[in-house]
Amino acid sequence: MLVVAGFAGASEAAQPLRPVDACFFDNDQTLLVVCQRSGEVLALDSTSGAVKTRLTVGGDLTAIERLPGGTAWAVDTAGDRLIEIDLEAGKLIAKSTIDCVRSPVSVIAGEANQLLVAGLWSRQVTCVARPAIDEPARPVWTQNLNFSPKTLRLLQPENVVLAVDAFGSQIAYLDASTGEQLRQIEFYGHRIRGMVDDPDGKRLIVSHQMLNSAAQSSNNDIHWGMMVSNDLRWLDRGRVMEADEENFYKDGHIDPIGIVGQGGADPNDLVCTVDGIVIVPLGGANEVAIGHEEFYELARLPVGINPVAVAVDSRGKTGWVVNRLDDSLTQIDIGERSVLKTVRLSEGWTPTTAELGERLFHNASLAHDGWMSCSSCHPGGHAVNERADNLSDGAYTSPKRVLSLLGRADTAPFGWIGADAKLEAQLQRTVRTTMQGHNKLTGEQVTQLTAFLESLVPPPPVVDASIPEVGESIARGQAIFQRQGCNDCHAGSKYTSAELYDVGLEDELGHTRFNPPSLLGVGQRGPRYFHDLRAESLEAVFTEHKHTLSKPLSQPDLEDLLTFLRSL
Repeated sequence: MLVVAGFAGASEAAQPLRPVDACFFDNDQTLLVVCQRSGEVLALDSTSGAVKTRLTVGGDLTAIERLPGGTAWAVDTAGDRLIEIDLEAGKLIAKSTIDCVRSPVSVIAGEANQLLVAGLWSRQVTCVARPAIDEPARPVWTQNLNFSPKTLRLLQPENVVLAVDAFGSQIAYLDASTGEQLRQIEFYGHRIRGMVDDPDGKRLIVSHQMLNSAAQSSNNDIHWGMMVSNDLRWLDRGRVMEADEENFYKDGHIDPIGIVGQGGADPNDLVCTVDGIVIVPLGGANEVAIGHEEFYELARLPVGINPVAVAVDSRGKTGWVVNRLDDSLTQIDIGERSVLKTVRLSEGWTPTTAELGERLFHNASLAHDGWMSCSSCHPGGHAVNERADNLSDGAYTSPKRVLSLLGRADTAPFGWIGADAKLEAQLQRTVRTTMQGHNKLTGEQVTQLTAFLESLVPPPPVVDASIPEVGESIARGQAIFQRQGCNDCHAGSKYTSAELYDVGLEDELGHTRFNPPSLLGVGQRGPRYFHDLRAESLEAVFTEHKHTLSKPLSQPDLEDLLTFLRSL
């Protein structure tokens, strides 16, 4: 395998660029790459991998999409904007900018000149009309969701947008013209990263994982891929449009990624070529899987650290894999199932302790047979809205909701029953008993993982406190929160405490005392709540389950309390 440097003209400061997405451009002659950390768009020669030109746009770039008509749009999550990218006289330029939904993470083409954008933490999908010359972009519609969307797919001729959960299992059906939510289903899987059409347009191919709450984190269940599986699923397009959960999977099939002894952790975004060949990066295995529906087993090629995306030329012959955590791209020959070269995008930087911990967090070699990484249940450091049956409470048969890791620093003890007084102890136990890792973490690895986890901040709130009427509702809700005594358990700036409390819940093992999770980011954890996901919504925590209420709240008080909680 050839390794070449593609960083000619790189910026002087020695720091990682953090490439996250790529697309072919300029009649397949150019590969555009967006870099999250440096805020740059790179234009590479699509054959050699040499950097031809670069453009610094700043922000937190998370995706780039080449849309019909030849335009490419980069997504800036931190700046809440889309940036139109073009090549003129061999130089990259930013032709226009569109302000859009908060926390955008993906963009696709809609009807006519419209763009459809998923807002991760705003929990919205929005439609904007692309600007004409000297005219501003025009918002068309925005739809609120009860989950955080990431992947979008437009189904034609039905003109329906599928908005797919970034963490859990929800799929919302939206009218592409009006934004009206037509229905919502719960998909049998989580961490849904890819959703593409097959060549004849009759099926959708989906890459995802499945956390099975009926399985246990035993060596046997992990060995056979029963606890966490990594899958490619072919769905009949007609069944998808019917959205009947009972028949949703009929006339489709599922192919596992990974075999006994060689799991395929963390399938990411996927591509299907014109010849029906599927290419999917395996973020936890540091590999890319290539295969055809007719063949049960996929070929797997080694690439860089944490591959997250792949771009394929229009003929389906050559692909470039984007390796997020070592600043590299891997060129592959799709027909030959071989690696052609690896291109380094930067040099001269040394990963920090937290960055080394992030690599471990995404490394499936910590788990038995490589079936999962920490990211499998905690994508982006957050959590899937599912239950796992492990030994965090001392025994099996009592699966509990996976807790978010965002903002968990200084919130000890850890776990639903507070079994681990220190984060370091929880890390050792997780690798040993939940992931069934063969080796105990070294002291250095514990330090690295701890540094990474302590760097994770809470997600931004769902509600916008800068809106005057929202701010007033938050103030009223905070007073209700205190009046109801919620701050007795959810105390201080972290909205938690170190004690165990009886709040009227009991698990299958007879535990009735639980440690209160921090409420920072609680509005981003739905749709379901409590240790066993019994509450269908945050509202249901109080209306149906009467959580710690001596008497029901009035509707205005309930709405203010919910607004306050969603502001944390």
